[in-house]
Amino acid sequence: MSADTVPVLVLHGGAMNIQSSFGDLIPALSGDRAVIGVEQQGHGHTPIHEGPFTLETMRSDTLAVLDALEMERAHVIGFSMGGMLGLELAVNAPERVASLTAISASQNGGGMLPDLVEMNRDPTHQPSPEVAALLPSEEEFARMASDMAEMNPGGAAAFDQMMAKTGALVASDWGWTDEEFAAIPAPEQILLGDNDFVRLDHALHMRQAIPEAWLAVLPETTHMNILAQPELPILLKRRISSAEWP
Repeated sequence: MSADTVPVLVLHGGAMNIQSSFGDLIPALSGDRAVIGVEQQGHGHTPIHEGPFTLETMRSDTLAVLDALEMERAHVIGFSMGGMLGLELAVNAPERVASLTAISASQNGGGMLPDLVEMNRDPTHQPSPEVAALLPSEEEFARMASDMAEMNPGGAAAFDQMMAKTGALVASDWGWTDEEFAAIPAPEQILLGDNDFVRLDHALHMRQAIPEAWLAVLPETTHMNILAQPELPILLKRRISSAEWP
C-alpha cells in the first residue's frame, strides 16, 4: 500500500456505530488502502455531550480526527446520518473530500418520507403501515440499545438521550441548496434502495443538482438492508477507482 494512497473515511448511520454499519464492508474496502471510521458523539464508543447534535459539530469533530491522523483528503462513504454528514463535508470542506458515496441520504428533510420526519417531530405520531414496515424491528432496536450499553461510556442510559438528539437533528431545518450542490467538486455516488427512507424522485433531483454525480437504485432493497446487499462493495470500489483515474 502506497503511503500517498488516499484513505477511505466511513461514517455510520444514526443510532449505529462503525461495526454495525460497515463491519461487513471494511474487509473489501481495506485491501489497498487505510479505512478510517469516526464514531460521532453519543454513538459507539464516543461519549454523549451536552447540547444538540448538529451536522456542523459532526463536521468539525470528523475533520479534527483527519487532522490528528495527518490525512489531507479521504474517499468518504456515509450511510443515512453518515451520508448527511458526507454531504456536509462535500459542501463545506470540499478540499478534504476525494470522492463521496452517500447511501440512503437526502438533500434535506423534505426528501425523506413525510411520515419519518413527522415521527421525529412528534413521537406520538403513528406512521402508515407501509412506512412502519420499513422501520427497525423491536429486535433491531434492542440490538442497538445493547450495543450502546456495551460500548458507550454512558452505558444503557445514554441510548435514550442519543435517540432523542438524533431525532431532533432529523426534524430540524438542515440541508443544502441546489446552488451549494452545484458547487461540489468531488465525484459523488448516490445510493439508495427502491423502498428506502428517501424518495426516488428526490434522489434523481440530487443527481441532477450535483455535477459529477452517479445514481444507483438497488432493487428489492430497504433502508435496513442496503448495507448487506452483495453489489454494494462493487459500487463503492468503482466510485473510488473512477475518482483516482488519470
